[in-house]
Amino acid sequence: MRWLLALLTMLALAPAARADEARLFKAGNGGAIILSSVAEMMIATGMCSLGDREDWQKVVAAVDRRYRFCVAKDAAWSALMDDFKQAKTKAKAEGSKRSWGSFAVESFLDTRGAEARAMGMMAYCAKMPWKLILVPGAATPEAKAEYKKAHPQASLDQGLAFFAFIRNLGADTAWVEAPCDKDFWPEFK
Repeated sequence: MRWLLALLTMLALAPAARADEARLFKAGNGGAIILSSVAEMMIATGMCSLGDREDWQKVVAAVDRRYRFCVAKDAAWSALMDDFKQAKTKAKAEGSKRSWGSFAVESFLDTRGAEARAMGMMAYCAKMPWKLILVPGAATPEAKAEYKKAHPQASLDQGLAFFAFIRNLGADTAWVEAPCDKDFWPEFK
């Protein structure tokens, strides 16, 4: 009889485990896209002398707070830190509140920073419409039209909307304490 109860318990837990894996996978992939973009924008603010790095540091701080909030509600979210166990241990010993967002961005800054330095400042600063992305208010209709004329294949409006979404993660932090039961990230609109 115990074996039947154990089997039923395992069968009941299997869908929950798959649901946890799916939301962690989605959060991790979203994090890779968002946090690598944040690292790129931090690099560009320095190399290209555009915008304010603080805008992107606010995003990292919001992601760290979101991570801690979600872990407090459901320990399964702690799996997002699996790649950063050593960094987490060191940060905890130092009394730091850095967590997943900080560690991921630091990792991306290392790799993307090396790529940017290898590319060189001129090439790196020319590869993207950094001014339109990094400087609030710079994406005027005239500036966008000029960029589209020079780069007709570019999906400028979608790209600018995505980068604005990322910047807003640090500006409007209401999402940080939203329920974590289904998704880590707010919906991209």
